[in-house]
Amino acid sequence: MFGAWIDSIISLIIVGFLLFLIVKAYNKTKKKVEEAPKATPVNTLDQNLLLEIRDLLKK
Repeated sequence: MFGAWIDSIISLIIVGFLLFLIVKAYNKTKKKVEEAPKATPVNTLDQNLLLEIRDLLKK
């Protein structure tokens, strides 16, 4: 009677631990992809003109 219950509990703990390890490994690989260096934005002609206007207005 208690043997089947204890076996179910042990199986649940093992499956939960394995699922935890799988999620942990997935998150570790996911972080490496997200930490890729970001390219610096290049100003377009419109943005350069707006920056010049802003600088002239500050004076």
